[in-house]
Amino acid sequence: MLLAPLASTALLLTSPAPLQETPVAPEVLDSLVVAPDEELKLTDTGPTKKGPWKLQDAVGAPAWLEVSGQFRTRFENLSERFKIIQDEGSGQILVLRTLLAMTLKDEFLSLTTELEDSRAYGYPSDEILSTGQVNAVELLQAYARADFSDMFTGGDKTRVKLGRQTMDMGSRRFVARNRYRNTINSFLGANARWEDNTGRAVEAFFTSPTVRLPNAGDQEALRNNEIQFDKEFADNNFWGLFGSHKEVIENVNAELYYYGLDRGDVFNLAVADRKLHTFGSRWYRPTAAGEPFWEIEYAYQFGESRSTKAASNTTDLDHSAYMLHVSGGYAFDHSSALKVEGLFDIATGDSNPNDGQNNRFDSLFGVPRFEFGPTGIFRSFTRANIISPGLRLTGNVVDDWQVQLTQRPYYLESKTDAWTTTGFRDDTGSSGRHVADVTEIRVRKPLLNGGARFEFGGAYLAMKEFAKNEGDGKDSIYTYAQITFSF
Repeated sequence: MLLAPLASTALLLTSPAPLQETPVAPEVLDSLVVAPDEELKLTDTGPTKKGPWKLQDAVGAPAWLEVSGQFRTRFENLSERFKIIQDEGSGQILVLRTLLAMTLKDEFLSLTTELEDSRAYGYPSDEILSTGQVNAVELLQAYARADFSDMFTGGDKTRVKLGRQTMDMGSRRFVARNRYRNTINSFLGANARWEDNTGRAVEAFFTSPTVRLPNAGDQEALRNNEIQFDKEFADNNFWGLFGSHKEVIENVNAELYYYGLDRGDVFNLAVADRKLHTFGSRWYRPTAAGEPFWEIEYAYQFGESRSTKAASNTTDLDHSAYMLHVSGGYAFDHSSALKVEGLFDIATGDSNPNDGQNNRFDSLFGVPRFEFGPTGIFRSFTRANIISPGLRLTGNVVDDWQVQLTQRPYYLESKTDAWTTTGFRDDTGSSGRHVADVTEIRVRKPLLNGGARFEFGGAYLAMKEFAKNEGDGKDSIYTYAQITFSF
């Protein structure tokens, strides 16, 4: 059955879900999954527990109409702005995001629309805003969907979507609907998914990524939360094929995928032109109480890319890069749902700026938040030119207060490439490899019978050798508090 909140994180949050940090494969009819950074188990208070307020019930919507929404507000503060494009000193921002989704449905066909309104306030006068923070009054999704059964084998299910849509796939490291970021990626095109009753699934898509407007070059429009409708361009394409198999061996799931990207400058929006092919595979043992769990994902990327976004840069470089993620731990069978997890990530950087090749890994349309800490005005690291081990503890402390602690040091995979989120770079490699250590805490608490969630946390960025040599060397503390209402 199609759910109106397919496009909305909101309704995924309001249903109790097992505590799970390892990403899981999507179900057949839902290309979106509960993101690892969005799941939260609610304490069972018995059958008399009152459910949250729902717009669907309040308006008395008929069976053929489904409506839902979400409102989130978050305040962020950064003690030292550590990126090249920003002046020194502290920074802060208040971001608001409203989502409203509606689905008209029949037995096999449905039409879904979702509106997004993302705005920013309260930032310093010299803050550089981006479309990651602002996208006022936008049609995030507008698609037709058809669902079929028993098309190829008995009990199989097929879903086809046509139109503007958001997507989540596999681990969400390459294709994802943004949760923490204030704006959300969308794509115009076709997406088809098939799954049989043994847990095998195949998903294919061909799309044009949506370009969010106004672009970062129009700071006045972004500061005024100006409404400019997003666009797609025929010569910018993103396509892929994703296969998964549950229980390929006992308690182990497997995924195999290919993504293609052909993207260049459009509508005065400068990007690093690239024609990339990414092949990868992921094997994982899902989290279960009283059991060990683990995950391994590897992806290799090749094609052509340019080293900068500058329009004057017309040199295509041979692209060759890879990433590897390895993690594992143990989930205790206890009311605290305590979980201990070891982490390791490597994503290549450009080994030589003068060899005619680009070795920096591109994470396409994936998200870094669930592995590398908060994004927003912090966003210290992403899946490019890093080597990072780590340790994470997650558990429910008391009365549905979930706490997560993460400690990760970060090193440059290539000393001659940049700390990519800041722009700092030493082409000689003499500034060292150790960039910084990040200590993060995140605390969550469901409210209003599951209809809302309060979250706060922060991260301490301790600068090390490379950051001290290339930047001002000042440590930075990031804190945030947010509340989300789902209805």
